[in-house]
Amino acid sequence: MKIEEQTEQWLLGNPLHNNERDECCPDFSCCTPELLAPMEVREVFVAARKSGNNKIVSRMLMEFLGKMLEVNLPEKKVNIAGLESNRQELE
Repeated sequence: MKIEEQTEQWLLGNPLHNNERDECCPDFSCCTPELLAPMEVREVFVAARKSGNNKIVSRMLMEFLGKMLEVNLPEKKVNIAGLESNRQELE
């Protein structure tokens, strides 16, 4: 499956794991369904990706990763270096 197809399905609320590349969708909801981002968030991510706004894409991927780690490793305190400063740059 091409990344564009996977992303489009995710945007529509159908998170698919890309078995060809062993890749999760951006918010990891293909493997952890409760992580499916709200439609508005998915729309922002897809728009940023299509427009080449890598600052937004990177920040959102860090947010998705942080949430996935919180859900899957609740006993651990995970800090993603650079996330806070990246949030401030975008405000």
